[in-house]
Amino acid sequence: MFEDSLKMTLALTIGMDRIKVPGGQIKFLTASIHPYGYTARLEFWISSATARGKENDPLFSRFVEQDLIEVKLDIEPHLKPRDTKIEPLTLQGFVTDKAILTELTIENVNLKGDPVLYRHYQIDFADPAHVLWRQHFPCDLMVDEDVKELIEANKADGVNLTYDWSFLNEKFAVSTLSPGFPDEPTSFYDFIIWYAATYNGVFTYEGRTNSYTLSGSKEQDGKVTAMSELEVADHRIDFPETSRYNDRFLNAVAEDPQEMETSRSTAEKDLRRDVLVLESNAGNFEKAFRLESRKRKSRQHELLLTHRRFPLLTYRPGTFVKFEGGLWSKRIFLKGKEYRVRDISLEAHAVHDAPDADHNMMSATYRMEMTSRLELKGERALNLPPFKAPAYPIQVEGKIVSDEGQEKEETYQLYQYPEYDIDIPFVGEETEEMLEQQAEKIPFVGDKLEAEKNHYRVKIPIFDDLQVVCPFEPLFAPGHFYFPAYKDERVLVELDFHGARIVRFLDWRPGGQLPLDTQGNQILFGKSEDSQTSIRHEYVDNKPQLNVKRSSSNDTEIIQLQEGTIILQTKEESSEEK
Repeated sequence: MFEDSLKMTLALTIGMDRIKVPGGQIKFLTASIHPYGYTARLEFWISSATARGKENDPLFSRFVEQDLIEVKLDIEPHLKPRDTKIEPLTLQGFVTDKAILTELTIENVNLKGDPVLYRHYQIDFADPAHVLWRQHFPCDLMVDEDVKELIEANKADGVNLTYDWSFLNEKFAVSTLSPGFPDEPTSFYDFIIWYAATYNGVFTYEGRTNSYTLSGSKEQDGKVTAMSELEVADHRIDFPETSRYNDRFLNAVAEDPQEMETSRSTAEKDLRRDVLVLESNAGNFEKAFRLESRKRKSRQHELLLTHRRFPLLTYRPGTFVKFEGGLWSKRIFLKGKEYRVRDISLEAHAVHDAPDADHNMMSATYRMEMTSRLELKGERALNLPPFKAPAYPIQVEGKIVSDEGQEKEETYQLYQYPEYDIDIPFVGEETEEMLEQQAEKIPFVGDKLEAEKNHYRVKIPIFDDLQVVCPFEPLFAPGHFYFPAYKDERVLVELDFHGARIVRFLDWRPGGQLPLDTQGNQILFGKSEDSQTSIRHEYVDNKPQLNVKRSSSNDTEIIQLQEGTIILQTKEESSEEK
């Protein structure tokens, strides 16, 4: 605990109204600030009385409405060294919860108009993505587009997002955004954080510009500032638990099963994390292994600083600092190391908390507690908030696409796609940095289409008839039954993040269903009523009868087997007979 004088500037924007609150009127502040955003709470007083006894609270009438409140708070030390440029710690975002804690009046005195003299306000607020995206549950589908396009189409207004990750520019045949399930939804915020965690990306928030960046690696450029020993009351060095296992990936396909395993120097013998994968493309399996194994990193040591004062330097997540010179011992563990500020936690209570104390002043004295957690500048482990993984696959209905034959003919058509050639040699953990650089230049194809494989195209009506590709598979039938799905057949499709698959057929082909008063079975071959062959087995007078009928326009051949009789017939049928 320490006392320090802070200069704070608070601006609240509600619609077209902008209300400024002098820093001296802020009586309480708590904030948890991270590389990906922050949460905070403020309490402040606003005077609502004028010399004539009328209320003049500029905030009250808008505060009690449900309009979105935008917040900008700048925090900086009040007393700065001369010729020192210190940028404020800036928090920008939106209010989540709010309250009026007190309406102060004068009791036992009959004032004209019985005015409220002061109101004590409280607001909880957070960075824009934390507030807006957690209430955003979009569902979308894109084909032959990159993930950046999927994000841009759904990120909504109010959140500024830039990109510095070449992986986001790789196109995929299918990209699906899942809203989760009705009783367990997943937000757009969950999706973004899940995506960064899954594909080893970095998601960062910059308070000065109120913007976010999705990048492929942590920022390494920037000035390293020497932190004075006078800033730090105490420091603790934490050594997180080290991973003692290797990752073993098992590609459980029948024709070419594969196994790949990492060789971590810290792993103990026979300790492993097995991951089962079904990937028929060997190159894609290898790339998936590289991606996943790179994510499993043990954190290096971290620092927990307890501050003696509010830092007299530009201090925010992402700031680089070192601990040397001045009063620092040359023999401490921190000597010669460079660190990145990761998390900041602060709590400030005004020493003078009366409503009129420091009124209209830009600064005030606070009793404060402040800690921060730092990581090594070269630390590669991700810093991301908790998230709920999106629910994949999602189910939609579709219709089979075929360009073969006439419009009304029930034809089928298969599509083939080119191979993505990936050649990544096996490397151990000792050459992981080289792999990091190479991986950014190679498109990830773990979910892309395989070479020389046949696929269906299925249009999805709910997404404006976008066509997705699905593997051409026998589904529930053994391989010796070859019955491709026909044009416009209704199918149930499972959409994964970067894939689609037919899981069920939903309707009967026209003419394929027997009358309800019939006991029997039927198979239809062909592409239309005028060009088909049917095999029908049914009961007539409670006795089995088999019919084979071939039709080509008016030409018809029939084989009929019934009790004691075999009929072979060929004829030309009239339209009435059909």
